Amino acid sequence: MTFPVRTSSMLSPLMLRADMPREVSTAYWAKPHAEKVEKLPNLVEYTQRHFSTTDHGFWPATAGVGTRIPEEWRLDGCAELRFRSTIATLMTAPYAREVYLDEQNVFGRVLTHATGPGGGRWWTAGFEDTTGDHVMLLLRRRSGVRGSKFREFVHERVGRAFLDSGARDLRTYAFLPWTRWFNASPGVGHDNPLEHRYHGAVVFGAQTRGAIDELLKSHSITALIEDQHTACTAVHAYSVERSVPVV
Repeated sequence: MTFPVRTSSMLSPLMLRADMPREVSTAYWAKPHAEKVEKLPNLVEYTQRHFSTTDHGFWPATAGVGTRIPEEWRLDGCAELRFRSTIATLMTAPYAREVYLDEQNVFGRVLTHATGPGGGRWWTAGFEDTTGDHVMLLLRRRSGVRGSKFREFVHERVGRAFLDSGARDLRTYAFLPWTRWFNASPGVGHDNPLEHRYHGAVVFGAQTRGAIDELLKSHSITALIEDQHTACTAVHAYSVERSVPVV
């Protein structure tokens, strides 16, 4: 197998219900809800990323690029799914009724994004159980930057920089334009204002949280940070408190 592997993926940044204890919500998400999602056809991988409530917004800021996460838009996690093909991704909708109806039991807002054909890249073979800590970056494209240029930046600039830095369990994603097609679950918020919208994501890991701090000081990452304003207006970093590899 030649890396990076191109993938057809869906990512769902989400907020848990505010009227339920977090430990109740995360337990439900990790087990009863996960059991419904894993029944979807053509699903190759499903990993839940449960975000830390305190360790976020630590990506270095530069002029014109926001990295501090507004409290009213702080996410609680992200579901990361990979399907056999883009067509297979689109075909999940008729089978997702049980999943959609269950989302109201645990989530306050779900913001599902799909990649185009080959819009995701896996730089490693799959979920690495030995990787101790993970981070997810959510990227906002700068207005005036073409989608093709942004995709190139996400995969070739950001992905290569993290690969050169020694990051583990690395994935990069460029999203298709936002659509309500994948955001139809009842009783759950799906509003996604332009000023809060994301256009790409990066997942990477290291052995420890301290190793992540050191990785961000590497030459390849510091050079990337100097150039981030050319494609992005925001890079929001979330430390992953727990990764749940369901499939």
